Amino acid sequence: MLLWSGIGDTIRVSLSADPVEEVRVGFELLKALNLRHRGVNVISCPSCARQQFDVIRTVELLERRLAHITTPMTVSVIGCVVNGPGEARETDVGLTGGGKGTHMIYVAGLPDHKIRDEKLVDHLVSVIERRAAELDAERAASGGGALAAEPALVS
Repeated sequence: MLLWSGIGDTIRVSLSADPVEEVRVGFELLKALNLRHRGVNVISCPSCARQQFDVIRTVELLERRLAHITTPMTVSVIGCVVNGPGEARETDVGLTGGGKGTHMIYVAGLPDHKIRDEKLVDHLVSVIERRAAELDAERAASGGGALAAEPALVS
């Protein structure tokens, strides 16, 4: 709450884990507070009876497979057509669950194409990587330049 209110400039996370994990959790906390923008911010729905694919497992796989992306971007993974389209309109890449194993991929807030269950995560990772490259190119063309490399972790 203090950092979010603008009080202080330091965060310390202590886990019973590898110190690299502490850094990752710290960045995730700052991203959640909208204080630091690095990498993919995944917005997903809780599981419910309307989901048309395994949202929790999909998000777990995506977060691991997208950890290398430093481009600030938002990805929505919503399991149904009730909430998915509205959420996807607000994100860089969105996935909305659909009936009969067919789902909609959104890019830049617009419906882009449909995909079947097979290779869903692999396909979504390639779409997100492509969109990250586009965002980096747009940023460079507008004079914003590419994002600076992340600092090395010092033990």
